[in-house]
Amino acid sequence: MIKRIPYYLFLISLFFFESGYTQQYGQSKIIKTIYAGNDTIIFDTCSVLLQGFRITQNDIKIPDENFILNPLTSTLIFKNLPKDSIEIEYYYFPINFKKEIYLHDLKLNQTTFQDNYTPIPIQNYSNNVDLISSSSLNKSGNISRGMMVGNNQNFSLNSNLNLQLSGELSPGIKILASVTDDNIPIQPEGNTQKLQDFDQVFIQVFNDNWKIITGDFWIKSKESHFLKYHKRGQGIYYQTHKKKKNGSLISTENSASLSKGKFARNVIQGVEGNQGPYRLNGNENESFIIILSGTENVYIDGELLQRGQNFDYTIDYNTAEITFTANHLINKDKRIIVEFQYSDKNYARSLLQSRTSFKKNNSVFFINAYGEQDSKNQPLQQNINDNDRFNLEQIGDEIDLAFSSGIDSVAFNDNLNMYKKVDSLGYEVYIHSINPDSARYQITFSEVSNGGGDYIIKEYNALGKVFQWVAPDTIPFVGIVKQGNYEPVKKLITPKKRQVISIGGGKKWNNSKLNYELTTSNMDLNTFSNNGNEDNIGLAGLLKLNNKRKLTEKWSLENDFSIEMLQKNFNRIERFRAVEFERNWNILDVVLQEDQLLGAGKINLLHNKNGNFSYTLNTFILRDTFSGIKNDVDLKWNKNFHADFKGSLLETNGLKDSRFMRHFTDLYIPIKNFKVGFKDIHEENKFYQADTLSNASYRFYDWKVYIESGDSTSNKIQFYYQERYDWFKRNSSLVKATHAVSPGLLIDIKNNKKFKLKYNLALRTLITDSTITSIAPENSLTSRLNYQLKLLNGAFYTTSFLELGSGLELQKEFIYLEVPAGQGVYTWIDYNNNDIKELNEFEIALYNDQASYIKVFTPNNNYIKIYQFQFNQNLNLNLKRMIKSDDGISKFLSKFFNQTALNTQKKINEFDFNTLINPLVNADDPMIQQMSNSVRNSLFFNRSSPKYSLEYVRQLYANKILLINGTDYRSTNKEQIKLRWNINKLVMVNSELNFNLKQNSSTYASSRNYHITEQENTHQISYQPNTLFRLSMKGRYSEKKNTIEFGDEKAYLTEVGFEVRKSKQNSGLINAAFNVLNINYKGNSNSAIGYEMLEGLQPGTNFTWQINIQKKMANNIQLTLNYNGRKSVDVKTIHTGGVQLRAFF
Repeated sequence: MIKRIPYYLFLISLFFFESGYTQQYGQSKIIKTIYAGNDTIIFDTCSVLLQGFRITQNDIKIPDENFILNPLTSTLIFKNLPKDSIEIEYYYFPINFKKEIYLHDLKLNQTTFQDNYTPIPIQNYSNNVDLISSSSLNKSGNISRGMMVGNNQNFSLNSNLNLQLSGELSPGIKILASVTDDNIPIQPEGNTQKLQDFDQVFIQVFNDNWKIITGDFWIKSKESHFLKYHKRGQGIYYQTHKKKKNGSLISTENSASLSKGKFARNVIQGVEGNQGPYRLNGNENESFIIILSGTENVYIDGELLQRGQNFDYTIDYNTAEITFTANHLINKDKRIIVEFQYSDKNYARSLLQSRTSFKKNNSVFFINAYGEQDSKNQPLQQNINDNDRFNLEQIGDEIDLAFSSGIDSVAFNDNLNMYKKVDSLGYEVYIHSINPDSARYQITFSEVSNGGGDYIIKEYNALGKVFQWVAPDTIPFVGIVKQGNYEPVKKLITPKKRQVISIGGGKKWNNSKLNYELTTSNMDLNTFSNNGNEDNIGLAGLLKLNNKRKLTEKWSLENDFSIEMLQKNFNRIERFRAVEFERNWNILDVVLQEDQLLGAGKINLLHNKNGNFSYTLNTFILRDTFSGIKNDVDLKWNKNFHADFKGSLLETNGLKDSRFMRHFTDLYIPIKNFKVGFKDIHEENKFYQADTLSNASYRFYDWKVYIESGDSTSNKIQFYYQERYDWFKRNSSLVKATHAVSPGLLIDIKNNKKFKLKYNLALRTLITDSTITSIAPENSLTSRLNYQLKLLNGAFYTTSFLELGSGLELQKEFIYLEVPAGQGVYTWIDYNNNDIKELNEFEIALYNDQASYIKVFTPNNNYIKIYQFQFNQNLNLNLKRMIKSDDGISKFLSKFFNQTALNTQKKINEFDFNTLINPLVNADDPMIQQMSNSVRNSLFFNRSSPKYSLEYVRQLYANKILLINGTDYRSTNKEQIKLRWNINKLVMVNSELNFNLKQNSSTYASSRNYHITEQENTHQISYQPNTLFRLSMKGRYSEKKNTIEFGDEKAYLTEVGFEVRKSKQNSGLINAAFNVLNINYKGNSNSAIGYEMLEGLQPGTNFTWQINIQKKMANNIQLTLNYNGRKSVDVKTIHTGGVQLRAFF
């Protein structure tokens, strides 16, 4: 049987299709020159589009009435034959509609009997087609392809793929595959401990001895000390394990891929009372980057944290911002280190990795190789011309000089902020312009130091920032002084190369163990240039010896000796030393450009049950410039009491003469089911310059006492009191400068079936001496509550979440970007007919063909200090669970069910407790910078009855956001009554009475402000004789009135319509609807208020209709067709259609 579905799809598309498939979808117009020797010409093998089709001869267009075009077969039939060559301009259709698709080849059919002919049985698989059939494979997912066309939008395609596969391909060989592609260019949200990757594509085939992966995979270093990496690549990966008869084991691992990220490390000093967000930067000091999900490691004071809303921090991968939860009160003393990988699309980057290890008896030997290199001839996000390339070739490794002009002469584009060039006071100046005749420059501006540029930000519009030139000042004896902080230049990123080879091994014998390693690195900061390559290669070596012997039955002695050497030109891939190595050696602001020698000797006395005592002597030397000796003591004991003590004394000479003494103590004593404890940290770090105490010197003492329930119970309660003192330098000594008091409470009750509570509270009061320090006094608070309560056999159930804290709020900046119609959210309406896209002219699209724009928040560094409050409350009251009696009043009350949900989030710029926690406070309060409130209460009566039910809903939604140019506030207050009544088994009535109050208040676009009251009633009667057919008739009447203050507009809407739904079991369904909407409107319809009140239609009589068809083509194939249309007074009829084919695995 021939499947001619594509032919019918083509006819459908021609019916809908008046605009076409343009260049913005990746297809350029085709121009062919053909000699017209016959009246019939076939000019292409594919089908073509009507839009954009044009025939010219000697640059003169041939009228359409002179020829007939068959777009399906790309055939021209001329009524008057041209006498010379012609030019045909057209777009081809990306689907070949002429191709016939067979389920079985028709040549197999035989109409007459032949000798020696064996009939071929043909089964009808129309309802049993399985794309991946195997009983040993587990599979799930789907694939879909769809298109949308219409006379008010261009042709657009959409696709989706999601396939999960696992199982056995053959005995002993298994497969694991995940192929997803939803065209979603975003990262997962970093507010949970586990992440789900988007666009993750891989196929893994493996058995017990080998594994092959193609697609996306992770590679991670193993044995090497110097070569550390944890990378995500896209390519091919191969791993083997081979065990020989002599007991030796050979493991290999090789991969070739495109690297998806670049490693970066940020050291951040905490800010008093600021939980975040803290912005992360790239290696080239890029301010706005995208973090690869799951690659981050976050440390506070050297301790690794855990991601998640219920743990330590959350991270926004798309804006590269990290925020700490109430579990950690951030202050000026917190040392934050974040290591991560971020998306770097400046060049295509190749990644090669190889690892081989050999193990036999007590010996191991390995060789690792790693290399990643930017392809300098494949720049992605930057355009490098010949002048840029010459500049990069000359600067060598001085990459700070890699700048290029940001001025580009292009054709006028109304979707970009364009500039014209003028002369002002003898300067060549660029001014923002919307004149197509003069606005011919697209300019990239880069921020420079304040006073280092000629431009400033003038304003923000729908297309982004607008820059303005400011004239420089001329100051006598000084010269020209610039007044701006932006310049029309762009930073160029140089292509880089990093290679590391590591060889090492180890040997065990008796009670001893020896490890050794030799590593070389090759780092080129600019592969465009050979200048400065003499410092690319560096070496590193390591030797470690460990010995452990028993002294008695309970005691043993362990010795460790190590020496590590690095040449000054050695470059790492990722960090291989302790996370706070530089701080431990007082070299935080020292650039390590000398050969390094790090040695350590450790003696460790261990008890087999109760603890250990160790002493370590460390030395660190930078050739000719720095030397340091550090003594470490570590004591742990856990018998009758718990003690953990760490002490350190460091003395350095050379670049820095310093003496750094510190200790940490954690001591507690168990008392029945509780323990009483004490913790303290003391640091005294003195720096000297010519025997004089340096300003960098400091001292602090932090102590804490606490009492908490013991480990033997599942519930936990802890009270603590903490103080910290800081000393700073004044004159020639350290004097007390700040004093912080921090009491707190922790409660975790979880073994009660009806009641669960998790609460923490941390307070901090910072007292400062203004004569010594500029640090301002500050009161900080973080609090979090998680609460669950279930009573009366589940009749009453409530959950609560509360969080208080402080941090920063970004003043958001956004632009509108045009996308294919139907793939956006917003529509642009030129209210003032000036052909300029302005911020107040974008509306949320009410119809799919209008949705041609998306709102994109662009990154910036404009933050303000805020105090934040978040509260979520859910409450369910089910009287049926509580009332068991069947008498009159009890039976009546048992039919009630109430559901309440309250969600509020608020951020204010001044601390006022009542304003902060009150969810009903007026949003016009200037203290409120951001707010999101949602309150919904639903009271049900007879909800589970098949006969009738009532529902009363009260809902309030309010949202206020902080923007770079002001605030935007929207709210909706809704009151609703719903009735469901099944008159009999065939007829059902649904009715709704609504009262709405909508408000919009914008400080940057007053023309969008309104205060609309709406009264609406909707009724629908449905006839449904069975589950396969339903016919519905509906009516709606609505009155909308805007207040006199905002324009006094009025709208009266009357709507009638019907809907029919017919389905066939295991086959498909069809759904059709037709509506007539009459609108009597008093006001300006070409306005934001008019768009809201008219619901995107026009005054007068409006018609809307739709048809949706779903057809099951096979067990796992589904075809969906949809068609929508509408017609308003004095507006052309809008047709929109779509086709989607979906296959299920």
